[in-house]
Amino acid sequence: MRRPTTRRTLLATLGTASTFSLAGCSGMIPTGPGSDSESTSTPTNTPDGSGTEGTDSGSSSGPGGSVIDDFEGNVKDRWQTDAGKFTTDTKNAFKGSQSLVLQAKGKQDAGNVTITRSFYSDSGKNSALDLSKHDLSLAVRFRKPTRGHIAIKCHAPTQSSSLTCRRFIPQELNGWTRFDLGYTGKQGQPDPSSVFTVQISVMTEGGKPIDVGIDDLRKVPKADKGKVMFQFDDSVKAAYDTVFPMFKKRDWQAGVAIIPDVIGSEGRLSTGNMREMASAGWDMMSHTSTDKLPTRPKKEQKKAITQSKQQLNSIGFKTGARHFVAPNGRVNRATLDIIRNNHKTNFMFGAGPGNAKQPTNMYTIPRVMGASPDAVVELLDLAEQFNQMVVVQYHKIGENKETTPADFKQVVKHVDKKKMDVVSPSQFLDSIGN
Repeated sequence: MRRPTTRRTLLATLGTASTFSLAGCSGMIPTGPGSDSESTSTPTNTPDGSGTEGTDSGSSSGPGGSVIDDFEGNVKDRWQTDAGKFTTDTKNAFKGSQSLVLQAKGKQDAGNVTITRSFYSDSGKNSALDLSKHDLSLAVRFRKPTRGHIAIKCHAPTQSSSLTCRRFIPQELNGWTRFDLGYTGKQGQPDPSSVFTVQISVMTEGGKPIDVGIDDLRKVPKADKGKVMFQFDDSVKAAYDTVFPMFKKRDWQAGVAIIPDVIGSEGRLSTGNMREMASAGWDMMSHTSTDKLPTRPKKEQKKAITQSKQQLNSIGFKTGARHFVAPNGRVNRATLDIIRNNHKTNFMFGAGPGNAKQPTNMYTIPRVMGASPDAVVELLDLAEQFNQMVVVQYHKIGENKETTPADFKQVVKHVDKKKMDVVSPSQFLDSIGN
């Protein structure tokens, strides 16, 4: 009999003890992007909100790779429950005839649900799951959105040698969405070619109840080399004064999330600054002045998102305007649908790395906040080792700001030592042919 999973043991399951800062426009928030809102529901039974089942990739080629588990048939023959419970849902499948629903009622389950599948076989054949050349991707449906984390832990090959992928759950994101999961923690000396156990866990903040559908767990090809992307939010002048000269010496490009309404105001980039940076290969990305988008009616969301892009286009930044940064990382199904119709990519808080070759969903590319340099350094080391991409986001850089110049230089100098490519959003997008 398995010992019940407690909150303490689940925290160990979710990964390292590092505190991963959250990416928003209100600074470093220990518990994640802002939570003072109500969800705007946009029910849908289709994965991408566009009526096309199983194609939430933002790419005509779909998610690619191969299926690890489609959650069809008698799932109880393959998966066992360690905490909470699971049921099958034949009415709401991402692909095929059914999906799996993970449920934690709160209090008794402490907001935790964990399921485990073993790939071991005593047949004498090599039955291990090989992830040496692949990353993980999972379709997720939030029926009762609440803030928390979803994690996949791979014992490779034993419990003392494991890799953990940990992904932040946006509090308002309803409906089906596909996520890439990069490694956020490592224990021992794991061998990704010999994964014998996969554990999927969901944990909510404060032990709140949660109801999550999962489907189409697959492995997708990974890049041959890790990547780093830097982004700077809210048109802050420090991106030009502090970062631009530093990156120019290294021939690095990056992205700036531009709020068109504040261009040229105190502490913000001027149009001249933006043109100089764009001429050097930087992206001037679209970012709305309207925050908490999921709390707004769909019509208002659409107006804010389209106007921001149009304003950037009108002053000559069409290349960068292909990219969107969701304010505070907050989106719901309606938000993602509007972004998909207007942009090529969307970056949002994820708390970990993502796929560096071809993300399975170009509209949920994960970011981490750079305000905790030690945590960023740890993620960079993992991304270099396992050929994944870390998108590091900064807001205010300066003395007595959320990121000091010394902390920023610590990360830059660490990247100098890494065998990783530093790419801008457009360099990454163009490299994969989207």
